Amino acid sequence: DNNPAVNPLNDLKAFQFLPPFLNLPNAVEDGRTNDDDLAWSVRASYAVTDNLNFYATYATGFKASSINLSRDSRPLAADLPAIIGAGLNTPNLTSGSRFAGPENSEVYEVGLKGQFDYAAFNIAAFKQSIEGFQSNVFTGTGFALANAGKQSTFGIEFDGTVTPVDPLTLFLAVTYLDPKYDSFVNSSFGDISGRTPAGIPGISASMGATYTHEFDSGSRLIARGDYLYESPVNMVDGLDGFPDGFAESLQREVNQINAALTFQHISGFELSVYGRNLTNAKYLTTIFPSVAQSGSISGYPSAPRTYGVTARYKF
Repeated sequence: DNNPAVNPLNDLKAFQFLPPFLNLPNAVEDGRTNDDDLAWSVRASYAVTDNLNFYATYATGFKASSINLSRDSRPLAADLPAIIGAGLNTPNLTSGSRFAGPENSEVYEVGLKGQFDYAAFNIAAFKQSIEGFQSNVFTGTGFALANAGKQSTFGIEFDGTVTPVDPLTLFLAVTYLDPKYDSFVNSSFGDISGRTPAGIPGISASMGATYTHEFDSGSRLIARGDYLYESPVNMVDGLDGFPDGFAESLQREVNQINAALTFQHISGFELSVYGRNLTNAKYLTTIFPSVAQSGSISGYPSAPRTYGVTARYKF
């Protein structure tokens, strides 16, 4: 509260490490957005054979404005003069963003689906473009929201299963993505137009096997193992206070093995024993400038090797 009669610590606000909040709405900012859109799609498919189906799709999409509810919710730079003129400014008040405006997307996709006695697959290629892409950057104390002019992605997806023998099923899923910021002049790190957005691996894949043994009673024992891979990828679009290109040198790569053994009793009782990240692969999921430590970086580590047991009952 800014009233000194209510807040005895009001005079100490100038010494706050983090800027105090400016109440919203106020005389300059109404704190509202007004968004509307009509999204639509069209799809055509053709049965090539009884086992193969080809399809093509075009679709539009819409995402309403995103409101910044973190500590980094601050007035737009264009509103600061009016806020100061109205006597609303608080100590250490800086500009930032209250929200990111709406984004509009369109996607073209073609694909082929196959279903056979012992195998099935889906393969698709798509091109997606997003006007006003909503960028959300974690700063260590909050989030900075901004709109890119345009982001586009070309991708290919494949997933398939094979059952070489009745109890055994093999599966594979692979995704190739080639995203880029076609235009992003006003990012938190300056003009990053032409760069690859952070956190989107070029190749991601998962593969594994499931073996199911069914007892005469109807109960089942299921063994499953899988491997997850994500190619090296930048974790952030940039880092304030560090040389250009430094953030691009900090990448993560994912190689993870998981396994589980599940007993399903005919009564509905189910017991599972599992292990995740069995090789104890270590990497950072994201990084950000350390709070109150200029020139330092903090990050969140991946989940360690984990073992567990779960039990459930279905009725």
